[in-house]
Amino acid sequence: MSVHLEAVARIARELASAARPPDERLASLANLSGLLHDFGKYTDCFQQMLRTGHGRCQHAIHGAMLAHFGAEGAARKPGLNTVMAAIAGHHAGLADWSNFREKLSEPRYRREVEEILARASADSPELGRIVSGLDSQQDTPPNARKARFDLFVRMLFSCLVDADRLDSGGRTPLQEKLRAAERLDTLRKHIASLQMDSPEGLVKQMRAKVLEDCLNAASAQPRLFSLSVPTGGGKTLAAMAFALRRAALFPERFRRVIVVIPYLSIIEQNAQVYAQVFGQDALLEHHSGSIQKLVKHDEDHFIPAADKIDEEERQFQETGLRPETENWDAPLIVTTSVRFFESLFSNRPSDLRRVHNITRSIVILDEVQTLPRRLLGPLLDMMKELAEDWDTNFVFSTATQPAFERPQHKKDLRWAPGTLTEIVRDPASLHKALKRVEIHWEIDHAVGWQEVAQRMTAMPQCLVIVNVRDHASQLYEEVLRIAEEKGLHKQGVFHLSTRMCAAHRLRVLEKIRKRLNAGESCHVVSTQLVEAGVDVDFPLVLRALAPLDSIVQAAGRADREGKLTAAQGRPGGKVVVFLPEDERMPPNEYAEAAAKTRDIAQDALEQGKSVQVDSADAMAEFFERYYGQVKDKYLGSELIEMRKERQFATLAREFEMISSRSKDIFVPDNAEAIAAIDSLRTELQRIGSFNPKLRRDLFRFLQRHVVGLNPSEFSKAHDVIEELAKGSEVWVAVQQAYSDQLGLIFSPPLESFIVDRNV
Repeated sequence: MSVHLEAVARIARELASAARPPDERLASLANLSGLLHDFGKYTDCFQQMLRTGHGRCQHAIHGAMLAHFGAEGAARKPGLNTVMAAIAGHHAGLADWSNFREKLSEPRYRREVEEILARASADSPELGRIVSGLDSQQDTPPNARKARFDLFVRMLFSCLVDADRLDSGGRTPLQEKLRAAERLDTLRKHIASLQMDSPEGLVKQMRAKVLEDCLNAASAQPRLFSLSVPTGGGKTLAAMAFALRRAALFPERFRRVIVVIPYLSIIEQNAQVYAQVFGQDALLEHHSGSIQKLVKHDEDHFIPAADKIDEEERQFQETGLRPETENWDAPLIVTTSVRFFESLFSNRPSDLRRVHNITRSIVILDEVQTLPRRLLGPLLDMMKELAEDWDTNFVFSTATQPAFERPQHKKDLRWAPGTLTEIVRDPASLHKALKRVEIHWEIDHAVGWQEVAQRMTAMPQCLVIVNVRDHASQLYEEVLRIAEEKGLHKQGVFHLSTRMCAAHRLRVLEKIRKRLNAGESCHVVSTQLVEAGVDVDFPLVLRALAPLDSIVQAAGRADREGKLTAAQGRPGGKVVVFLPEDERMPPNEYAEAAAKTRDIAQDALEQGKSVQVDSADAMAEFFERYYGQVKDKYLGSELIEMRKERQFATLAREFEMISSRSKDIFVPDNAEAIAAIDSLRTELQRIGSFNPKLRRDLFRFLQRHVVGLNPSEFSKAHDVIEELAKGSEVWVAVQQAYSDQLGLIFSPPLESFIVDRNV
């Protein structure tokens, strides 16, 4: 036992020192947490369980009590509360503070601590030495703000959990070097090759300017940056150049770059871009495909089952192995905003394990305008604290920079004016120079899908973006019908939505790009997934009424490369905003933002003006109405209070409730996916238990063959999905339920189930 305790203590200290090098206090507390975390395993109960394999014994509470009360049993003021919280939750998760106090009051555990103290000290002299000096250990500073206590506990907890898992799995921290200067050189060579192949013109000049501004700004002192670059301005690679240049200038400060992306559709594309530059092995992708035991919360969301943590941790102890993605010990990481922020607000060991590796990172938040308003206050608080206390730098990258800074005269949960430092020297001029699109607002009357399809097919190439998946499938069918009437090639009609898995969408997007580049007919119906960051270039985009930032993002799919604009000497792309007869759209914030957009657009039209992609005043007015005209509770003030009151479990639950959590369904979209699902079935039947450790190659492959369903959709799909093994929580779609055109369908035609015995 002493070997494990001392190893965990050593690794935890090493991780803490890497997270915040000058903080000896954090390193000392991490070391202490490691020595005490399994102190309770010295009890007779636990020793008997180890010998017989039967029974269930608490063991985390004993080390927590020792940290809080000390060896003499008298409560100190203050006790080592941070260590107590980290140890008590290192398997079950961080609890609310009231729950900690309740457990600490149980006299049975206090007696057991006294009984095993001599036994443990004899087994580990180092533990005995530390215990004798507990009273002199210093916890967090007395004047630390309550919210800062929350993050300090999370960091300490993260170091302990990662150290415990690493030692149990027989591994050591990798901490691979970023090699920022070397990677920056590789990136600049890649960008230079792209520029050589790019046609001369304004777009090429502006991309070069954005890159130059990013490289020049890398030496700036602030820690919170904005990168306001219009679509097509090359911000994906320029933001990475900023991060690598900054890390090369300050190698003692920064150890990794984390790219946080809101949508899987962009991750799929951007990860490919980075892999082309740095090599596939240089990147750690961590996004979808996790197998979790989830229960229904409401019609739109699942949440983790109540027994999830205990069961997962029990199996962890049996196997001693976890996926490497768990701790983000890699120099370049690409992940989703849900994965990134839920890690920071979670109470689960598997989520918090990676948090210590977020420190001393440069985090690029792509399409930052997508951060949910109801979480904005706690998200901004957390990021500012990471920047100020843990040397994590953030780059807010978007074509439509939201108003995260409040006006001088207002007081709300947003940052004070001047908090963000803009990387681009003259963003307003850049937006005007890169204007390639005119927006036409046709929102005075509603139109049906037939009229939209007719207008769409009147052009050789056109993209339509709608708000919900049902609209996409209905319009797609209508376009197919009209295309047949007009004698158009059906091969040029495409559908895109999240009912299609990532691998399927990538294949379809590749076909779309080939047809666009060849000048062939191409008519695409898509949900919002295509509008932010997906690299396609149409002369005409039709966009159902949506929030203004979404419309501007959609405009980035029109004349993206600026060829029409260069040929005509004026903006050559065209975006038409229309009102569908079926007014359904995502509820709550999305619908509210769309209504505000309609008001702003109509006000402008009445004044003889038109809101355009470079209308900075209109965009500022939109975000100010969206953020500034609501009470603090709609910006997340209640969650901020939970942080201050140390309600770790409640905060995690509430944060998950309002995030978009769905149940993953593996889909047989091609022959390789079918083979992988068959292998998965065999593996599950062999292991026969919940959440088994799957072969990593198989699991990694299947990440791109997943469709997420919310509870209402999961119910509708009951007849076309199956659980691979009872209780496994691994669900797959039957082959007949996956369409090459629409993806997962809940009611496939009956003839698809007929087996042709002559084949």
